[in-house]
Amino acid sequence: MLQATLRRTATLVIALATLTACDAEPLAPHAESPTRVSAVTAPGSANMIYRDEATVPFSFVVYVSCANGGQGEVLWASGEFHYRIHVITSTSGQRLHYAEVATFTGSAVGEESGEAYDVTTRELTAGNTAYGTDGILDSGEEQQRMLLDLTSRATGAVIQLVRVGRWVQTATGEFVVDGWDGPARCG
Repeated sequence: MLQATLRRTATLVIALATLTACDAEPLAPHAESPTRVSAVTAPGSANMIYRDEATVPFSFVVYVSCANGGQGEVLWASGEFHYRIHVITSTSGQRLHYAEVATFTGSAVGEESGEAYDVTTRELTAGNTAYGTDGILDSGEEQQRMLLDLTSRATGAVIQLVRVGRWVQTATGEFVVDGWDGPARCG
């Protein structure tokens, strides 16, 4: 059960890390490393703690409502993605808490205008899941806050997107959106 939970968590975290980012600090201590650190701790009957940190090449697409002279445009971004994750699983494997801090640094190009941007992001994702003694999911939720800054290389104008979302997990294990907000500040 514990290994299945960690596999599901790793898959979920990697999927969520592909979104974008915020101004929060980690919710728990982490190990410093320039490239990658991974640790699993299970002393006696204590909770199991898993930490991971890595930097990888990354690409994503984002729609920016005030790009392309205010007409809105899809931007294609590529660069380097860095994440730190801290996961705590109860000794019985029935309760899971996690927090992730991720940053992205790179560049983006407008699909229609071809305008180039420097991109930075910061993201905090935190959540929990609970399984019953029968191994069936009882509940789960996740909250995410992302900040994306785009600086036009041509004009120096800054566009900032702030995205805040909340997901809840149904009894079938599916995450459904339970609120999402994403205003853009055009500079």
